[in-house]
Amino acid sequence: MSASNALEQIELHKALAPRYAYRYSFEFSRLFQEDWHREMLRLLPEKSERVLDLGCGTGFFLAELEALRPGAVGLDISHAMLRVSEQYVPGARLVTADAERLPFRDRSFDAIFCKGSLHHTRDHVRFLSNCARALRSNGVLIMSEPCNDNFLIRWARAAMYRVSKHFHPDDKGFTKTGLVALMERAGFEITYAGRYGFFAYIFAGFPDHIGILRWVPGNAWIVRRMLALDRWICSTRFLRILSFQVVVSGRPRRS
Repeated sequence: MSASNALEQIELHKALAPRYAYRYSFEFSRLFQEDWHREMLRLLPEKSERVLDLGCGTGFFLAELEALRPGAVGLDISHAMLRVSEQYVPGARLVTADAERLPFRDRSFDAIFCKGSLHHTRDHVRFLSNCARALRSNGVLIMSEPCNDNFLIRWARAAMYRVSKHFHPDDKGFTKTGLVALMERAGFEITYAGRYGFFAYIFAGFPDHIGILRWVPGNAWIVRRMLALDRWICSTRFLRILSFQVVVSGRPRRS
C-alpha cells in the first residue's frame, strides 16, 4: 500500500470505527453478518489450525474465528479499529500493520480470511502475493469482495464511493472473473468462486447507512426470510448477477 493511501485509510477508518460498532449492535444486522461469515467459513478446511483475519477491523468476524480456531490472529492497518475489537475478542492476538507488507514468516498460516479488505488497497497483486507467501503448502485464502458484475450496482457503488465521506473514492469493486484473474496472477489455484448477498445485504448489512429495519417490528424474522431468498437468488443462473459480493477461495501454487 502506498504511504499516502495507507495514511488516508488509517484516517478514514479511525472515523469509521464507532460506526462499525454501531452497525453490529442490532440483532437483525448480526444475523446477516453471521450468515455472511458462514458463507466464508464453509470453505475453511477442517484441519486448518493457524488462521489469520486479514483486515479484521473491529473484530466481529475475528471473534467467530477465535471461537472455532483458538489462537486466531487479527491484522488491520487501523489501530482505532483494533481498539474497538477488544469488546468482541478480549485478549485476542492483534497486529497493527499494512496488509501489503505482512509481518509474518513464510508459510505461517493454514487459512487467511479477507472480508472486504482487498478493495482498500491499490496494488492488488502484491496484496494477494503476500497472502500466498504467508500460507502453508495446503493453505487457503478465502475472500469476499464487492461484486461489480451488475452495471447498476457498479454505477451505484461508484457514485456512493465518490459522494459519501465514509468511503474512499479510489476504492473499487471487482467482477467475478476479474477477481479470479487477480488471484491467478498472484499464484493461486482457484478452489471456489461464487456470489453472495442481495436483499439482506441492502437492508440488514449496513444499518449505519440504510437503517429502515431499525423501526420495523419483527426485523430479525424479516432478515431470516431475506437470507433464504438471497440464497435462492445467488444460486439462480439468471439472477445471481444481482449479488453484491463475490466469494472466492484459492490455494497457492507451489513450484
